[in-house]
Amino acid sequence: MKKLCFSSLLILFLTPLFFSLVLANDIDPIVSTEWLAANLNNPKVVAIDIRKIEDYREGHIPGSVSAYYGIWAAPKGDSHLEFPPEDDLFDTIGDLGIKPDSTVVIICKTYHCFFQAMAPRVLFTLQYAGLKSLGILDGGQEKWVIEGRPLSKEIAKPKKATYRARLNKETHAEKDYVVSRLGKAIFVDVREPVLFSGMEKQEFVQKAGHIPGAVNLPASAAYTKLGTFKKKEDLERIAVAAVGTDKSREIITYCDAGKCCPTWAFILTRVLGYKNVRLYDGSFEEWTKDPSLPVNR
Repeated sequence: MKKLCFSSLLILFLTPLFFSLVLANDIDPIVSTEWLAANLNNPKVVAIDIRKIEDYREGHIPGSVSAYYGIWAAPKGDSHLEFPPEDDLFDTIGDLGIKPDSTVVIICKTYHCFFQAMAPRVLFTLQYAGLKSLGILDGGQEKWVIEGRPLSKEIAKPKKATYRARLNKETHAEKDYVVSRLGKAIFVDVREPVLFSGMEKQEFVQKAGHIPGAVNLPASAAYTKLGTFKKKEDLERIAVAAVGTDKSREIITYCDAGKCCPTWAFILTRVLGYKNVRLYDGSFEEWTKDPSLPVNR
């Protein structure tokens, strides 16, 4: 009987499912296509496709659930992007079949910085909602297709779950807090240099320039020309040049409307191990609406 029990356990440990379950609990924040392909049938893994619904219907990674970007970051009042209300956010997560112990892999387009920024934004929204095991598919849908991996047109219908958790507000900074950290925290402006310098500005931003003392670390600098993340050592070299090596120092990232600032917040915290990073969701749009707040050019 002991031999039988040992043999049964050995078979369990050697099955792909067991290895997948172990891997799912220790997911790399930048998920490879190889890993996702090996874990498509893992019950703990929920792959969400945040492309437009029509793109999803034309062909998607088998088993991935349609979760269009717009349900995670919607306009609120005169602001372009805000986190969804708590109850709506929790209901959306549950409707996608995501549980507190799920491993969520985010799939998006990656051929342009406009789309690249979406996945980190959704990841931080899920992190804000209390989820911990989160990753972004490196190279997104494009890399999967280029590698000749299978696609499906079958609409995935997740088994709905009831999701509730404590909001993780520690990674989020409101305007008053941001003002209080001027001259103390490192401010990272992830916009392109022409916007950071004040040579150009978005129409919805009231003033050109940047928050005083900010350093410029464009979100686009995190990616290769193929839409994949750069190698970890390259990301670290770029980050250290901007924010230094002290991983306990407070860092606040911002952009124009809150869409792009999660990119380097994601890399700094989940990839490089910086411990005290917040994102300013209102970003420069909110900052420049207050005439009392300083702007440098």
